[in-house]
Amino acid sequence: MSGRVICVGSYTPEAGGTGPGLTVFREDPGAEGGLALVAELPLPAASFLAWHPWLPVVYAVNELAEGGLTAVTLERPAEPRALGSLATGGAEPCHVAVTADGRFALAANYGSGSVAVFSLAADGRLAARTDLVAHQGGGPVAERQEGPHAHMVTLDAAGGLATVTDLGSDTLWSYRLGPDGRLTRVAASRLPAGCGPRQLVRGPAPRAYALAELGGELLVLSEEVPGDFSVLAARPASGRAGEEGGAGARPNLAAHLELLEEGAYALVSNRGPDSLSLFSLGEAPPVLLAEHLLDAAWPRHFALAGDLLLVAAQHSDTVITLRFDPAAPAFTELARHPVGSPTCVAPRPAGAAAER
Repeated sequence: MSGRVICVGSYTPEAGGTGPGLTVFREDPGAEGGLALVAELPLPAASFLAWHPWLPVVYAVNELAEGGLTAVTLERPAEPRALGSLATGGAEPCHVAVTADGRFALAANYGSGSVAVFSLAADGRLAARTDLVAHQGGGPVAERQEGPHAHMVTLDAAGGLATVTDLGSDTLWSYRLGPDGRLTRVAASRLPAGCGPRQLVRGPAPRAYALAELGGELLVLSEEVPGDFSVLAARPASGRAGEEGGAGARPNLAAHLELLEEGAYALVSNRGPDSLSLFSLGEAPPVLLAEHLLDAAWPRHFALAGDLLLVAAQHSDTVITLRFDPAAPAFTELARHPVGSPTCVAPRPAGAAAER
């Protein structure tokens, strides 16, 4: 059986990048770094991708002033084909999430601070935009928090609770998603002023973790009531932030967070230090176990695909493949794959229907 498909999203010239939009790889143990290039598809500013839970369809935001969401079929991975696009109703969407039942996709409009909901057809096409909810507020970091900036939509396991991470207002906005595709607010959780939350990931209940981009921190949260979060602890996401480099001090704009081994570890990418940080998680504040320097600029996103760790180094125009063992811990670089301005790595979920 062929290896699983891995898609890479990238910034295109419309968004100041050099990428094609969508690059398709396939796992191949015989290829350098375990990946073989399959195809490219021109797709404007496809900065974030999410797969349908079982169909060979991936959803790409179009991070432009007039934002869009595009569905792409990879039934034939060598011939990716757009199935259509719909406007997100806001500016610069930077994240999309798909409910586990395959009925809805939710996109975060970073520029305008809103979240859009789309109903999905049985074949994975975008059917209609069913809701658009705007946020208000700002924060103390004037150049980044002049208004709301929705950066991520996190769904609970059932898909009925959606939490929007708002970098601009230092707030986690939680909503119930109804069967009609409409959102009803249930909570607004304030995080430390100026932290600029970028991502939220749930661990074993009631634990959750937020990655603060502006504060460069990993926040430990408690979610005793669904959708309502409180801060328990904070830990710098990098041990190297602020160190002197060739261009002087390097603040950490923390980028991406994944939990591993059922919440035993957290892996974080750091832009500025340009590193990966591995943390041990438990009752105490997270403990930094290792920090791997990538020698590649701006690791915006990463993903695990089997025993491969794939890192999108946006400013180095490369996707890095590594072997990764959190128990050791050990990072071993295998290869670098040229992709212009890569921003997201999206392996097809394990357990999806067999790929042809």
